[in-house]
Amino acid sequence: MLAVAGPLTGEAQLIITNALTPPTPPPMPTPPPMPPLPIATPPAIALQPPAPPAPPAPQNLDLVLAWDATAKQVTVTNGTPEAHYTFSLTNISSGDVTINSAVGSCGCTVARLPVQPWLLGAGSNGQINVTMNLAGKSGTVPKTVTVSTDKGVKMLTVTTTILPPAAPPAPAMAMDRESNQKLALADRQAVFKGDCARCHAAPAAGKLGVELYQAVCGVCHEANPRASMVSDLHAIKEPTNAEFWKNWITQGKPGTLMPAFAQAQGGILSDEQIGSLVIYLTAAIPSRPAPPVLKPPTGPN
Repeated sequence: MLAVAGPLTGEAQLIITNALTPPTPPPMPTPPPMPPLPIATPPAIALQPPAPPAPPAPQNLDLVLAWDATAKQVTVTNGTPEAHYTFSLTNISSGDVTINSAVGSCGCTVARLPVQPWLLGAGSNGQINVTMNLAGKSGTVPKTVTVSTDKGVKMLTVTTTILPPAAPPAPAMAMDRESNQKLALADRQAVFKGDCARCHAAPAAGKLGVELYQAVCGVCHEANPRASMVSDLHAIKEPTNAEFWKNWITQGKPGTLMPAFAQAQGGILSDEQIGSLVIYLTAAIPSRPAPPVLKPPTGPN
């Protein structure tokens, strides 16, 4: 402890104070600032648009509309131009049903609504008419019609069965032929009348030349077997020419089965048709020259 006698001056007090005060340590160096730590950034989250609401489940249209049938069939004869169908329906629900369209599966099948769109009130009924064009079709032809409504879709089926063409009439039986030949012997123009006309007259309509020959003349002269009283035109022994054929076709031959084909004599052929046959026969069946007449040898004088 430092003892001091008497009052101290200011300088002395300063000296004593400095002696008693411990020295101030030098200031510590300031560490350099630490770099900022990186801040982890969470990955960006792509924002997706909200998913659209799921469409309502399709309604069972059979609980809304009652049909008289969903499949219909018709049978028609060959050559019928169109087939027609009618579907009847009733709204059995408690609310309205709007039928927007009825469309066939191809252009040949057309469905018609009373109006389009067609509003069918609760408990009301109506019809959908369907037409199928049959041009160029044969056999069984199925098609569909799609009915679209605000309550769902319904598929209808239409089927047409087209009958084959009618078979040509059966050829006359042997007894019929014998009976017809007896009639022809009594009246050679009978082949153009009654049942005989079906084979001997009707096929001549609108035909000329070879087509006419095959349809009318060939029925008898080219038949296989050929009736014994019918001439074989390919084996005529006398000379033939245009005048020969014209006379036979025009006038026939009384007392035989050969009728007169000219219309002027009760036949079925026009002058034009006869002329076309003459041209065809003259070219198709060459004339056979008459055999020479052999004279008996004369004896010695």
